[in-house]
Amino acid sequence: MLHLREEQTIEIGQKIRVYRNLHKNMFSIQDATTKKVIGYGEGILLKNVKFRVQKKGQDKVRKTQQKSVHAFVVGEFAGIKTEVSDDYEYIYYNPYTTEKFVISVTHEEIDECKSCFLIHNKCYAKS
Repeated sequence: MLHLREEQTIEIGQKIRVYRNLHKNMFSIQDATTKKVIGYGEGILLKNVKFRVQKKGQDKVRKTQQKSVHAFVVGEFAGIKTEVSDDYEYIYYNPYTTEKFVISVTHEEIDECKSCFLIHNKCYAKS
């Protein structure tokens, strides 16, 4: 489900940045070009995905022990999905314990994937 801001739209194929919004308990969606938040949502499906962590932001979080937005899932909007299928792997990023996004089971770092699904404050990737 998406909640777009007034006068904002999102198109299939549009490049977006998504991050976990701790205050709204869902994901914030930014236009990748303007960096402006265009909406919020759950069940976001992306393709041609890159996982980005801004090093300066990570360093600040580690130093101050205060959370701030510095990690993003960047990709092309591919629609809404409501269920996680078995071909997706749970991945996560923790600024205190990992340098980058990692695959939960193997703890292997992941920089990109073909498809990504974001729901219930979790991220799932498919190679």
